[in-house]
Amino acid sequence: MFKNLLPLFLAAGLLFFGYQAYDRSKPSAKNQRVYAELKPFIPYKIEKRIGGLSITSSLNDEKEKPPATQVFQRLDQLEKIWGKAHLRLEGEKLLILDSQQKVVKTIILQNSDEKAYIKRFFGLFEEGK
Repeated sequence: MFKNLLPLFLAAGLLFFGYQAYDRSKPSAKNQRVYAELKPFIPYKIEKRIGGLSITSSLNDEKEKPPATQVFQRLDQLEKIWGKAHLRLEGEKLLILDSQQKVVKTIILQNSDEKAYIKRFFGLFEEGK
């Protein structure tokens, strides 16, 4: 009886572990409106290459070639590092700063979901708090 069920359990186990690997390799959820406004200022882009995907930095033309399962996680990590250095949250305003810490653009956050996304994803807190 167990010999008949063994292939079924193996298939279920493989599906379970496959889904977990897929779920871990997905990028973090992003607020579409705010991320679309930030994207032109973020210096990291994904490039297709023969062997998979690479991350290119426009700051120093460096290319990173992380394993395929970690590309989006690494991109999120680089974006978070950039955000901590170049973003500032002041009330309902998100300030984008250049490398000399001068304001390049101001984004008005329209609701609490956008503000929560900035705090959660970039780890920012409001100035003066």
